[in-house]
Amino acid sequence: MPIAAQQTEPDTTPAATERLASFSSPGLLALEGGMVVRGALHGSRLAAEGDLVFTTAATGWGEILTDPSYAGQMVVLTHPMAGSYRIARGELESSQVHARGLVVTRMVDPPPGPGLSLNDLLVEGGVPALSGVDTRALTLHLRGGAARRAVVAPAETTEDVAIEMARSSVAWDTVDHVSAVATRDPFVVAPVGARRARAVLIDYGVKRSLLVALASRGIEVVGMPPGSSHADVAAVNADIVVLSPGPGDPSRMSPQIATVRALAADAIDGGAPILGICLGHQLLALAAGAETRRLAVGHHGGNHAVLEVATGRVDIGAHNHEVEVIDGPALAAAGYRVSHRDLNDGTVEGLVHGSGRIASVQFHPEGAPGPIDAARVFDRALERALA
Repeated sequence: MPIAAQQTEPDTTPAATERLASFSSPGLLALEGGMVVRGALHGSRLAAEGDLVFTTAATGWGEILTDPSYAGQMVVLTHPMAGSYRIARGELESSQVHARGLVVTRMVDPPPGPGLSLNDLLVEGGVPALSGVDTRALTLHLRGGAARRAVVAPAETTEDVAIEMARSSVAWDTVDHVSAVATRDPFVVAPVGARRARAVLIDYGVKRSLLVALASRGIEVVGMPPGSSHADVAAVNADIVVLSPGPGDPSRMSPQIATVRALAADAIDGGAPILGICLGHQLLALAAGAETRRLAVGHHGGNHAVLEVATGRVDIGAHNHEVEVIDGPALAAAGYRVSHRDLNDGTVEGLVHGSGRIASVQFHPEGAPGPIDAARVFDRALERALA
């Protein structure tokens, strides 16, 4: 067929919001700025509130909903369809749903079979999802700097009431989310095969996939609660200290910052080296005297490009952070240099100390959902542990 004829043929594909989906009762999403969108409510019929963020991941709704780093947030999926497959419980990032809600364009039911459907997980977690929404238009609204406190509610809730509910909801960065999602008791994850090293991991909201990444390299993981002291960590006599990801604003975590500062001093003096990931990366920077701030638009998704400064290598990886480390003189004064940068906005995505004993990344080398291009971060950590 000639190209001209192809261009004049009508597009008969129905809009994503009009395609067959498993709808239930009517619902709405209201933002504190006054925007209201309507759709179909799934999962819980109870209203839910939280900070609205978007992720560009094309898959991984099970991992996203159960990632502790999404505590206090409701997630918009920019990919136009969700729920087309089932997920094994062992692939979930934790034992429960942490996201407050989900907003999607099209939600479908997968074929019968083993594993959890998206709706199963929503019902089990007691959280609502709103479908039938133009999530890409909503994402553009959020990218424009829209206020992010939001509510998902049944349609019988009036728009004025829903908007006021959003405006009066508790701000995400004022809550101690870490204590709600992290372990309260020490735990041990056995290595796969012979033990090559022992890591003490301070759990601020660790993901299953991070534990797997460590254990699969022969690392025994001793998990510790987020309030563990410097003495608690030192008593484990580990080969490396891992500071885990987690939710919330790190600047309000004064006790943890003090502990990280003491651990960093030990590492620089020849003690156990440190690997920080996401929130752990931010705590290392704060412990060094640097500052953090909330991003105008957070990074959430599985397709973010990160530059490794020293080598020029670019990895496509998984991101999930609302806060960035500010690249200021405090970092250099403490002996750190920026090791990775985001290619979209220049955000600091990694640090390394001049001693070679401390490294951190803002992104998630364990992926899930997302690629594992930068999984060598764990191999380098093991090398430091064995040195």
